[in-house]
Amino acid sequence: MKRIKFFNHIALVCLMALGATSCTDWLTLYPQDRIVEEDFWEDKNDLEGVRYAAYKQMAANLSKLVIWGDIRSDNYVIANQTSQQGSREVFQNIRAAQLDSTMSQYDWGAVYTTINYCNKVLQHGEEVLAKDPQFTSTEWKEMKAEITALRALNYFYLIRAFKDIPYSTQVINSDEEVMDFPFVNQLDVLDTLIHDVRPLAGQARNRFDDPTDTRGLMTNTAIYALLADMYLWRSALREGRDFDKTIIDQDCDSVIWAGQKSLDYLAEVNNMNSSTFGSTRIRRSDFGSGLSNALLVSNEEMRQDYSQENSLPTVDSYDYAFYRGMESQGMETMFALQFHQDDLKSDWIYDFYGQSNNTHFMVSEGILNVYGTSSASDKAKKDCRTWYSCNPWYSTSGNTEAAAPSDKEQRACLKWNNCEFVYRKSDKEVWIYPQTGSYRNWIIYRQPDVMLMMAEAMIAKAPTSANKTDENLVAAKNIINAIHKRSNVETGTNAEAVFEGAGSRESYMKTLMYERQIEFLGEGRRWFDLARYAERYSMNKIKYSTDESGAVVYDENGNPVYEKTNAKDNEIVILYDPREPQYLDGTMGVRKMIDDFLGNAESNMIPVYKTRIKNRYGLYCPIYYRELSANHGQLQQNPVWNREK
Repeated sequence: MKRIKFFNHIALVCLMALGATSCTDWLTLYPQDRIVEEDFWEDKNDLEGVRYAAYKQMAANLSKLVIWGDIRSDNYVIANQTSQQGSREVFQNIRAAQLDSTMSQYDWGAVYTTINYCNKVLQHGEEVLAKDPQFTSTEWKEMKAEITALRALNYFYLIRAFKDIPYSTQVINSDEEVMDFPFVNQLDVLDTLIHDVRPLAGQARNRFDDPTDTRGLMTNTAIYALLADMYLWRSALREGRDFDKTIIDQDCDSVIWAGQKSLDYLAEVNNMNSSTFGSTRIRRSDFGSGLSNALLVSNEEMRQDYSQENSLPTVDSYDYAFYRGMESQGMETMFALQFHQDDLKSDWIYDFYGQSNNTHFMVSEGILNVYGTSSASDKAKKDCRTWYSCNPWYSTSGNTEAAAPSDKEQRACLKWNNCEFVYRKSDKEVWIYPQTGSYRNWIIYRQPDVMLMMAEAMIAKAPTSANKTDENLVAAKNIINAIHKRSNVETGTNAEAVFEGAGSRESYMKTLMYERQIEFLGEGRRWFDLARYAERYSMNKIKYSTDESGAVVYDENGNPVYEKTNAKDNEIVILYDPREPQYLDGTMGVRKMIDDFLGNAESNMIPVYKTRIKNRYGLYCPIYYRELSANHGQLQQNPVWNREK
């Protein structure tokens, strides 16, 4: 936080002199008077000023990333009361799959501004290195890796939100240059991002003198986490486009490799900071995950408090992730955006998640699906994540011992609040009294995320016909159970995740998706998870057409011919992608995602979702209408949301 405040007082003055954004484009940062800019890049302080500007720019516009990545998901329903009716109506339409290109929530300009800051640093780094004898080649090598990864992260947000996007690594100084941005396919952009980042992984800093920088800048830990995430998405996109299994498995292997590297670097940093972890009562365990360097904060005192019916349970995993997550004690934080009560606030978080008349979203009762079909409510009470992620709220009498179960109105996500845990003896339910807080740092990557990425890759590696004895599924189950057990008040097999069905590859994937849901609820990523799931299953119930000899049949354009696995299933749709006609359009993956997950929040909306989302393009956002008019036909509107304005 100290660094960002430094930028406010010094570097911001320089950048304000350098430029302002135009109303007709989304990337103009510098005026035509280039003399001012050319005089700016003199020493490493100038370079670092723009470097920190990129982080601040990303943090200042985080709410849009959360809208794109979360609010359409099965996590939420619209809150019954809110004092912000205008925003409420927009969010109602978004949740009802009625996305509109006139909604300012889909203006991506701020993200491209962040990217342009990164491009500026990367363009002028060598120039500053030559001018400033105090700026070493090692420092530039580390900064180059860091900023290349930060740029990739922002582009990664864009392709997960919009699919096909304008892409360039060139600095933008004028409206005319914006118009020349090429419009690039999602998978091609992802290939480029991986190609750019992988050679630089391991070349950034491991840690900084300021612990907030260690958690708040792109270190090697964060870069490898990003790589694991990008490889995971590529495996899903390729599987949904029926790539050869060996190619998909290579991506899955890369997820596991990058994920382990991220865990290794995090462990190294934590070991170096071990003396600053605070109280000696903090214990960590691998909970049988089978991974090396994967110690998780254990909740030993929580289990003791719960068994003794203590009125103030102690939840270390919450405390050391969401309360101390940016300090040296944030043992599981890999990368988070910084906020400060005196500077850049995150008050919008309380409008999205919380428990007030301003709160837009409450948690869906469908969240209990993570605990299976048997005694789900009782199991949920014993998972500490429900205490702060989907806290039941009793509207009539408040969260007191006098409240009756029938009073419960909705569930609230309070993990971003300062919380006091209260144990209600009558039904062994833990509640939260939320307290005020002016800011929270926003976690982009933390250790359980990377562990579950690795588990998902292991499941994806398993053959379609695999059962629970498959080595990949066994390894994935160990990781999922480790995440689940550390948050459960019970021990042994009673604390394990619910793996229903016959232990197939598909059933394990669903269990993993449920585990990700409860672990990361309210962290801005659930819709991205659902989109990835839909993309992975785009070939659901579809197979190649073959001739009598078993050979694949091709059409006159050399593309394989597909057919239904069940000719009588009228739900099966075979349509080709309008932009990538060599592939199917993903309709079946979308329908599977809706049936498996999205419908859990509002089951009456299942047929509506299928009609409105339609195919893979419905998973992504419309391009803001002003971007289309400003770029003279260079951009193509999302075909699902392509309505005249």
